[in-house]
Amino acid sequence: MPDLRLSGSRLSLRWKIVLLVITSVVIAALSCGVVVRQSAARAEAERQRANVAEQLDDAVSVYTNTGVLTLNTTIDDPELPADARDSALDGNTVTTMHPVDGQDYLWAATPIRVGSHQAVISVRQSTAESEQLLAGIDRAVLLGMVGAALVVGGIASFAAGQISRRLTLGAQAARRIAHGDTSVRVSDVIDYGSDEVADFAQAVDFAVERLTERIESEQRFTADLAHEMRTPLTGLVNATNLLEEESRPAELVKERVARMQLLVEDLLEVSRLDAGRAETHLAPVAVDATMHALMSTLEGSGALAGHDVDVEYAAGDARITTDQRRFERIITNLLVNAVKHGEDPIRVEVHPDRIVVADSGPGYPPDILATGPTRFVSAGGGGMGLGLVIAQGQARLLGLGLEFANGEDGGAQATVRFPADDVAEAAEG
Repeated sequence: MPDLRLSGSRLSLRWKIVLLVITSVVIAALSCGVVVRQSAARAEAERQRANVAEQLDDAVSVYTNTGVLTLNTTIDDPELPADARDSALDGNTVTTMHPVDGQDYLWAATPIRVGSHQAVISVRQSTAESEQLLAGIDRAVLLGMVGAALVVGGIASFAAGQISRRLTLGAQAARRIAHGDTSVRVSDVIDYGSDEVADFAQAVDFAVERLTERIESEQRFTADLAHEMRTPLTGLVNATNLLEEESRPAELVKERVARMQLLVEDLLEVSRLDAGRAETHLAPVAVDATMHALMSTLEGSGALAGHDVDVEYAAGDARITTDQRRFERIITNLLVNAVKHGEDPIRVEVHPDRIVVADSGPGYPPDILATGPTRFVSAGGGGMGLGLVIAQGQARLLGLGLEFANGEDGGAQATVRFPADDVAEAAEG
Protein backbone atom coordinates (compact mmCIF):
# COMPACT_ATOMS: atom_id res chain seq x y z
CA MET A 1 0.00 0.00 0.00
CA PRO A 2 1.46 3.44 -0.87
CA ASP A 3 2.40 5.65 2.07
CA LEU A 4 0.47 8.73 2.93
CA ARG A 5 3.19 11.27 3.53
CA LEU A 6 2.32 14.47 5.33
CA SER A 7 4.37 17.64 5.57
CA GLY A 8 2.91 19.31 8.61
CA SER A 9 -0.80 19.19 7.82
CA ARG A 10 -0.40 19.11 4.04
CA LEU A 11 -1.04 16.11 1.81
CA SER A 12 1.63 15.06 -0.64
CA LEU A 13 1.15 15.84 -4.31
CA ARG A 14 0.40 12.18 -5.04
CA TRP A 15 -2.55 12.06 -2.68
CA LYS A 16 -3.83 15.45 -3.77
CA ILE A 17 -4.04 14.09 -7.34
CA VAL A 18 -5.67 10.85 -6.16
CA LEU A 19 -8.24 12.70 -4.05
CA LEU A 20 -8.97 15.09 -6.92
CA VAL A 21 -9.52 12.20 -9.34
CA ILE A 22 -11.68 10.23 -6.87
CA THR A 23 -13.74 13.33 -6.09
CA SER A 24 -14.24 13.94 -9.80
CA VAL A 25 -15.31 10.30 -10.33
CA VAL A 26 -17.72 10.43 -7.40
CA ILE A 27 -19.27 13.70 -8.61
CA ALA A 28 -19.58 12.35 -12.16
CA ALA A 29 -21.08 9.04 -10.94
CA LEU A 30 -23.52 10.81 -8.64
CA SER A 31 -24.58 13.19 -11.40
CA CYS A 32 -25.17 10.33 -13.82
CA GLY A 33 -26.88 8.30 -11.09
CA VAL A 34 -29.25 11.14 -10.23
CA VAL A 35 -30.14 11.61 -13.92
CA VAL A 36 -30.68 7.87 -14.44
CA ARG A 37 -32.67 7.53 -11.20
CA GLN A 38 -34.93 10.48 -12.01
CA SER A 39 -35.48 9.22 -15.56
CA ALA A 40 -36.27 5.71 -14.32
CA ALA A 41 -38.60 7.04 -11.62
CA ARG A 42 -40.44 9.20 -14.14
CA ALA A 43 -40.76 6.37 -16.66
CA GLU A 44 -41.93 3.91 -13.98
CA ALA A 45 -44.51 6.40 -12.68
CA GLU A 46 -45.86 6.96 -16.19
CA ARG A 47 -45.96 3.22 -16.85
CA GLN A 48 -47.79 2.54 -13.58
CA ARG A 49 -50.31 5.33 -14.19
CA ALA A 50 -50.97 4.06 -17.70
CA ASN A 51 -51.36 0.53 -16.35
CA VAL A 52 -53.79 1.47 -13.57
CA ALA A 53 -55.80 3.70 -15.93
CA GLU A 54 -56.06 0.90 -18.48
CA GLN A 55 -57.09 -1.49 -15.72
CA LEU A 56 -59.81 0.93 -14.61
CA ASP A 57 -61.10 1.36 -18.20
CA ASP A 58 -61.36 -2.39 -18.65
CA ALA A 59 -63.11 -2.80 -15.30
CA VAL A 60 -65.64 -0.04 -16.14
CA SER A 61 -66.36 -1.64 -19.52
CA VAL A 62 -66.96 -5.05 -17.93
CA TYR A 63 -69.15 -3.57 -15.17
CA THR A 64 -71.21 -1.55 -17.66
CA ASN A 65 -71.88 -4.59 -19.80
CA THR A 66 -72.28 -7.26 -17.15
CA GLY A 67 -72.68 -5.50 -13.80
CA VAL A 68 -69.74 -7.51 -12.43
CA LEU A 69 -66.76 -5.90 -10.67
CA THR A 70 -63.46 -7.29 -11.93
CA LEU A 71 -59.73 -6.48 -11.83
CA ASN A 72 -59.71 -5.52 -8.10
CA THR A 73 -62.04 -2.58 -8.64
CA THR A 74 -64.26 -1.22 -5.89
CA ILE A 75 -67.27 1.06 -5.89
CA ASP A 76 -67.20 3.86 -3.32
CA ASP A 77 -64.08 2.50 -1.65
CA PRO A 78 -63.95 4.11 1.82
CA GLU A 79 -60.14 4.35 1.64
CA LEU A 80 -60.22 6.39 -1.58
CA PRO A 81 -58.84 9.89 -0.84
CA ALA A 82 -61.60 12.47 -0.45
CA ASP A 83 -60.18 14.88 -3.03
CA ALA A 84 -59.99 12.08 -5.63
CA ARG A 85 -63.62 11.07 -4.85
CA ASP A 86 -64.83 14.69 -5.17
CA SER A 87 -62.99 15.14 -8.46
CA ALA A 88 -64.45 11.87 -9.81
CA LEU A 89 -67.98 12.90 -8.75
CA ASP A 90 -67.46 16.06 -10.78
CA GLY A 91 -67.10 13.85 -13.84
CA ASN A 92 -63.28 13.51 -14.02
CA THR A 93 -61.07 10.45 -14.28
CA VAL A 94 -58.26 10.93 -11.74
CA THR A 95 -55.12 9.14 -10.63
CA THR A 96 -53.41 9.88 -7.34
CA MET A 97 -50.91 8.46 -4.87
CA HIS A 98 -52.18 7.69 -1.39
CA PRO A 99 -50.91 5.35 1.34
CA VAL A 100 -52.93 2.64 3.00
CA ASP A 101 -51.63 1.05 6.19
CA GLY A 102 -48.19 2.54 5.58
CA GLN A 103 -47.93 1.22 2.04
CA ASP A 104 -48.07 3.58 -0.96
CA TYR A 105 -50.75 2.85 -3.57
CA LEU A 106 -51.52 4.42 -6.93
CA TRP A 107 -55.27 5.05 -7.26
CA ALA A 108 -57.39 5.52 -10.37
CA ALA A 109 -61.02 6.62 -10.05
CA THR A 110 -63.84 7.62 -12.37
CA PRO A 111 -67.60 8.23 -12.00
CA ILE A 112 -70.08 5.44 -12.73
CA ARG A 113 -73.87 5.14 -12.63
CA VAL A 114 -75.22 2.49 -10.29
CA GLY A 115 -78.95 2.49 -10.94
CA SER A 116 -80.06 6.00 -10.10
CA HIS A 117 -77.10 6.57 -7.83
CA GLN A 118 -73.94 8.40 -8.97
CA ALA A 119 -70.99 6.41 -7.58
CA VAL A 120 -67.21 6.27 -7.94
CA ILE A 121 -65.48 3.17 -9.19
CA SER A 122 -61.78 2.91 -8.30
CA VAL A 123 -58.80 0.60 -8.48
CA ARG A 124 -55.58 0.72 -6.57
CA GLN A 125 -52.15 -0.74 -7.31
CA SER A 126 -49.23 -1.15 -4.90
CA THR A 127 -46.03 0.74 -5.72
CA ALA A 128 -43.82 -1.81 -3.87
CA GLU A 129 -42.55 -3.30 -7.13
CA SER A 130 -41.61 0.12 -8.48
CA GLU A 131 -39.91 1.04 -5.23
CA GLN A 132 -37.88 -2.18 -5.37
CA LEU A 133 -36.88 -1.32 -8.93
CA LEU A 134 -35.74 2.16 -7.91
CA ALA A 135 -33.92 0.77 -4.86
CA GLY A 136 -32.10 -1.63 -7.17
CA ILE A 137 -31.11 1.29 -9.37
CA ASP A 138 -29.85 3.19 -6.30
CA ARG A 139 -27.74 0.19 -5.24
CA ALA A 140 -26.37 -0.21 -8.74
CA VAL A 141 -25.42 3.48 -8.89
CA LEU A 142 -23.76 3.28 -5.45
CA LEU A 143 -21.84 0.12 -6.28
CA GLY A 144 -20.84 1.53 -9.64
CA MET A 145 -19.66 4.74 -8.00
CA VAL A 146 -17.61 2.90 -5.37
CA GLY A 147 -16.19 0.48 -7.93
CA ALA A 148 -15.30 3.28 -10.34
CA ALA A 149 -13.73 5.30 -7.52
CA LEU A 150 -11.60 2.32 -6.45
CA VAL A 151 -10.51 1.40 -9.96
CA VAL A 152 -9.87 4.93 -11.17
CA GLY A 153 -8.35 5.86 -7.79
CA GLY A 154 -5.95 2.93 -8.06
CA ILE A 155 -4.96 3.92 -11.58
CA ALA A 156 -4.57 7.55 -10.49
CA SER A 157 -2.52 6.47 -7.47
CA PHE A 158 -0.17 4.48 -9.67
CA ALA A 159 0.20 7.28 -12.24
CA ALA A 160 0.55 10.00 -9.61
CA GLY A 161 2.97 7.79 -7.68
CA GLN A 162 5.28 7.70 -10.67
CA ILE A 163 5.21 11.49 -10.91
CA SER A 164 5.59 11.88 -7.15
CA ARG A 165 8.52 9.45 -7.05
CA ARG A 166 10.32 11.33 -9.79
CA LEU A 167 9.70 14.66 -8.09
CA THR A 168 10.90 13.22 -4.76
CA LEU A 169 14.11 11.97 -6.38
CA GLY A 170 14.53 15.36 -8.01
CA ALA A 171 14.03 17.12 -4.67
CA GLN A 172 16.64 14.88 -3.04
CA ALA A 173 19.08 15.69 -5.83
CA ALA A 174 18.32 19.40 -5.45
CA ARG A 175 19.08 19.19 -1.72
CA ARG A 176 22.42 17.55 -2.48
CA ILE A 177 23.15 20.38 -4.90
CA ALA A 178 22.16 22.92 -2.22
CA HIS A 179 24.66 21.28 0.15
CA GLY A 180 27.47 21.79 -2.35
CA ASP A 181 27.47 18.68 -4.54
CA THR A 182 27.22 20.42 -7.92
CA SER A 183 28.13 17.23 -9.78
CA VAL A 184 24.58 15.94 -9.27
CA ARG A 185 22.13 16.40 -12.13
CA VAL A 186 18.39 16.31 -11.45
CA SER A 187 17.66 14.97 -14.93
CA ASP A 188 19.87 11.95 -14.22
CA VAL A 189 17.80 10.78 -11.24
CA ILE A 190 14.50 11.34 -13.10
CA ASP A 191 15.24 8.29 -15.16
CA TYR A 192 12.51 8.32 -17.79
CA GLY A 193 9.89 10.40 -19.50
CA SER A 194 9.81 13.36 -21.82
CA ASP A 195 7.13 15.33 -20.04
CA GLU A 196 6.84 18.48 -17.94
CA VAL A 197 8.72 16.87 -15.03
CA ALA A 198 11.68 16.10 -17.30
CA ASP A 199 11.53 19.63 -18.74
CA PHE A 200 11.57 21.05 -15.23
CA ALA A 201 14.56 18.87 -14.29
CA GLN A 202 16.49 20.04 -17.35
CA ALA A 203 15.66 23.66 -16.51
CA VAL A 204 16.93 23.15 -12.94
CA ASP A 205 20.13 21.53 -14.24
CA PHE A 206 20.67 24.44 -16.63
CA ALA A 207 20.15 26.95 -13.80
CA VAL A 208 22.57 25.02 -11.56
CA GLU A 209 25.21 24.97 -14.29
CA ARG A 210 24.94 28.71 -14.83
CA LEU A 211 24.92 29.41 -11.11
CA THR A 212 27.92 27.12 -10.58
CA GLU A 213 29.80 28.94 -13.32
CA ARG A 214 29.09 32.29 -11.67
CA ILE A 215 30.10 31.00 -8.23
CA GLU A 216 33.32 29.49 -9.56
CA SER A 217 34.07 32.71 -11.43
CA GLU A 218 33.52 34.71 -8.26
CA GLN A 219 35.67 32.31 -6.25
CA ARG A 220 38.48 32.52 -8.80
CA PHE A 221 38.24 36.30 -8.76
CA THR A 222 38.45 36.37 -4.96
CA ALA A 223 41.43 34.02 -4.86
CA ASP A 224 43.26 35.75 -7.72
CA LEU A 225 42.62 39.18 -6.26
CA ALA A 226 43.93 38.16 -2.85
CA HIS A 227 47.07 36.53 -4.22
CA GLU A 228 47.79 39.35 -6.67
CA MET A 229 47.44 41.93 -3.90
CA ARG A 230 49.49 39.99 -1.38
CA THR A 231 52.91 40.46 -3.08
CA PRO A 232 52.81 44.26 -3.53
CA LEU A 233 51.15 44.58 -0.13
CA THR A 234 54.06 42.79 1.54
CA GLY A 235 56.45 45.37 0.13
CA LEU A 236 54.11 48.16 1.18
CA VAL A 237 53.96 46.81 4.74
CA ASN A 238 57.74 46.62 4.88
CA ALA A 239 57.99 50.18 3.61
CA THR A 240 55.62 51.49 6.25
CA ASN A 241 57.68 49.78 8.94
CA LEU A 242 60.60 51.96 7.86
CA LEU A 243 58.62 55.14 8.50
CA GLU A 244 60.08 56.60 11.66
CA GLU A 245 58.42 59.97 11.30
CA GLU A 246 55.80 60.61 13.95
CA SER A 247 53.28 62.59 11.94
CA ARG A 248 49.63 62.41 11.01
CA PRO A 249 50.34 61.46 7.37
CA ALA A 250 52.59 58.60 8.52
CA GLU A 251 49.88 57.37 10.91
CA LEU A 252 47.29 57.47 8.13
CA VAL A 253 49.55 55.48 5.81
CA LYS A 254 50.16 52.84 8.47
CA GLU A 255 46.46 52.67 9.31
CA ARG A 256 45.40 52.28 5.66
CA VAL A 257 48.06 49.65 5.01
CA ALA A 258 46.92 47.72 8.09
CA ARG A 259 43.33 47.81 6.86
CA MET A 260 44.40 46.66 3.40
CA GLN A 261 46.41 43.83 4.94
CA LEU A 262 43.37 42.73 6.93
CA LEU A 263 41.23 42.84 3.77
CA VAL A 264 43.70 40.68 1.85
CA GLU A 265 43.81 38.16 4.70
CA ASP A 266 40.01 38.07 4.69
CA LEU A 267 39.97 37.47 0.95
CA LEU A 268 42.48 34.66 1.31
CA GLU A 269 40.40 33.11 4.08
CA VAL A 270 37.27 33.29 1.93
CA SER A 271 39.08 31.67 -1.00
CA ARG A 272 40.35 28.85 1.25
CA LEU A 273 36.83 28.24 2.58
CA ASP A 274 35.41 28.27 -0.95
CA ALA A 275 38.02 25.83 -2.20
CA GLY A 276 37.57 23.52 0.79
CA ARG A 277 41.27 23.82 1.70
CA ALA A 278 40.69 25.13 5.22
CA GLU A 279 42.09 22.77 7.87
CA THR A 280 40.70 22.38 11.37
CA HIS A 281 42.41 21.36 14.59
CA LEU A 282 39.69 20.10 16.88
CA ALA A 283 40.08 19.92 20.64
CA PRO A 284 37.86 20.26 23.72
CA VAL A 285 37.25 23.92 24.55
CA ALA A 286 35.73 25.35 27.74
CA VAL A 287 33.13 27.82 26.54
CA ASP A 288 33.12 30.31 29.43
CA ALA A 289 36.91 30.36 29.80
CA THR A 290 37.43 30.83 26.06
CA MET A 291 34.97 33.71 25.96
CA HIS A 292 36.62 35.35 28.99
CA ALA A 293 40.00 35.22 27.28
CA LEU A 294 38.61 36.38 23.94
CA MET A 295 36.83 39.40 25.41
CA SER A 296 39.99 40.44 27.25
CA THR A 297 41.99 40.18 24.01
CA LEU A 298 39.48 42.19 22.02
CA GLU A 299 39.28 44.93 24.63
CA GLY A 300 43.06 45.13 24.85
CA SER A 301 43.57 45.24 21.08
CA GLY A 302 41.05 48.01 20.55
CA ALA A 303 38.93 45.84 18.20
CA LEU A 304 35.82 46.93 20.09
CA ALA A 305 36.66 50.62 19.41
CA GLY A 306 35.98 51.62 23.00
CA HIS A 307 32.44 50.17 23.07
CA ASP A 308 31.32 48.55 26.31
CA VAL A 309 30.07 45.02 25.73
CA ASP A 310 27.79 43.48 28.34
CA VAL A 311 28.74 39.79 28.61
CA GLU A 312 26.63 37.23 30.49
CA TYR A 313 28.57 34.05 31.25
CA ALA A 314 26.10 31.23 31.86
CA ALA A 315 27.74 28.21 30.19
CA GLY A 316 29.09 26.82 33.46
CA ASP A 317 31.38 23.86 32.85
CA ALA A 318 30.12 23.31 29.29
CA ARG A 319 32.77 22.27 26.79
CA ILE A 320 32.61 21.77 23.03
CA THR A 321 34.94 20.07 20.60
CA THR A 322 36.01 22.67 18.05
CA ASP A 323 38.90 24.58 16.49
CA GLN A 324 39.48 27.31 19.05
CA ARG A 325 41.11 29.77 16.62
CA ARG A 326 38.26 29.51 14.12
CA PHE A 327 35.66 29.55 16.89
CA GLU A 328 37.13 32.79 18.25
CA ARG A 329 37.19 34.22 14.71
CA ILE A 330 33.44 33.65 14.40
CA ILE A 331 32.66 35.49 17.64
CA THR A 332 35.16 38.26 16.82
CA ASN A 333 33.61 38.90 13.39
CA LEU A 334 30.11 39.03 14.89
CA LEU A 335 31.24 41.51 17.55
CA VAL A 336 33.15 43.68 15.06
CA ASN A 337 30.06 43.73 12.84
CA ALA A 338 27.94 44.82 15.83
CA VAL A 339 30.45 47.57 16.64
CA LYS A 340 30.55 48.84 13.02
CA HIS A 341 26.90 48.61 12.06
CA GLY A 342 25.00 48.42 15.34
CA GLU A 343 24.54 50.66 18.35
CA ASP A 344 25.13 50.39 22.07
CA PRO A 345 24.34 48.55 24.19
CA ILE A 346 26.01 45.47 22.71
CA ARG A 347 25.27 42.22 24.53
CA VAL A 348 26.85 38.78 24.50
CA GLU A 349 25.04 35.85 26.13
CA VAL A 350 27.03 32.67 26.70
CA HIS A 351 24.88 29.56 27.22
CA PRO A 352 25.74 25.85 27.38
CA ASP A 353 24.25 25.30 23.91
CA ARG A 354 24.73 28.66 22.16
CA ILE A 355 26.26 32.13 22.13
CA VAL A 356 24.13 35.15 21.23
CA VAL A 357 25.64 38.45 20.00
CA ALA A 358 23.09 41.27 19.92
CA ASP A 359 23.14 45.04 19.48
CA SER A 360 20.61 47.87 19.57
CA GLY A 361 21.10 49.16 16.04
CA PRO A 362 18.82 49.06 12.99
CA GLY A 363 19.12 45.27 12.67
CA TYR A 364 20.09 43.05 9.77
CA PRO A 365 18.72 43.96 6.33
CA PRO A 366 16.09 41.71 4.74
CA ASP A 367 18.53 40.05 2.30
CA ILE A 368 20.73 38.75 5.13
CA LEU A 369 17.69 37.49 7.03
CA ALA A 370 16.39 35.75 3.90
CA THR A 371 19.52 34.22 2.34
CA GLY A 372 22.41 34.93 4.67
CA PRO A 373 25.40 37.27 4.22
CA THR A 374 26.89 37.88 0.78
CA ARG A 375 30.44 38.86 0.01
CA PHE A 376 31.14 42.38 -1.26
CA VAL A 377 27.78 43.52 0.13
CA SER A 378 27.86 45.43 3.41
CA ALA A 379 24.77 46.91 5.01
CA GLY A 380 25.46 50.44 6.11
CA GLY A 381 28.68 50.72 4.07
CA GLY A 382 32.17 50.80 5.46
CA GLY A 383 33.32 47.36 4.39
CA MET A 384 33.32 44.54 1.87
CA GLY A 385 30.82 42.39 3.73
CA LEU A 386 33.39 39.66 4.31
CA GLY A 387 33.17 39.50 8.11
CA LEU A 388 29.80 37.76 8.25
CA VAL A 389 30.63 35.65 5.19
CA ILE A 390 33.76 34.35 6.92
CA ALA A 391 31.86 33.78 10.16
CA GLN A 392 29.26 31.76 8.27
CA GLY A 393 31.91 29.76 6.42
CA GLN A 394 33.84 29.02 9.62
CA ALA A 395 30.64 27.95 11.39
CA ARG A 396 29.73 25.59 8.55
CA LEU A 397 33.27 24.17 8.62
CA LEU A 398 33.06 23.50 12.38
CA GLY A 399 29.54 22.09 12.27
CA LEU A 400 28.10 25.05 14.17
CA GLY A 401 24.76 26.65 13.41
CA LEU A 402 24.77 30.39 12.69
CA GLU A 403 21.42 32.17 12.65
CA PHE A 404 20.75 35.81 11.84
CA ALA A 405 17.64 37.54 13.18
CA ASN A 406 16.35 40.87 14.46
CA GLY A 407 15.24 41.25 18.06
CA GLU A 408 11.66 42.01 19.04
CA ASP A 409 12.72 45.51 20.13
CA GLY A 410 15.01 46.03 17.14
CA GLY A 411 18.69 45.41 16.76
CA ALA A 412 20.65 42.62 15.10
CA GLN A 413 20.91 39.27 16.83
CA ALA A 414 23.31 36.51 15.73
CA THR A 415 23.12 33.09 17.40
CA VAL A 416 25.93 30.52 17.24
CA ARG A 417 24.50 27.10 18.09
CA PHE A 418 26.78 24.29 19.26
CA PRO A 419 26.59 20.78 17.77
CA ALA A 420 23.85 18.65 19.31
CA ASP A 421 26.35 15.96 20.36
CA ASP A 422 28.37 18.46 22.38
CA VAL A 423 25.23 19.85 24.00
CA ALA A 424 24.08 16.31 24.91
CA GLU A 425 27.47 15.47 26.45
CA ALA A 426 27.43 18.70 28.45
CA ALA A 427 23.93 17.90 29.75
CA GLU A 428 25.01 14.38 30.76
CA GLY A 429 28.11 15.74 32.47
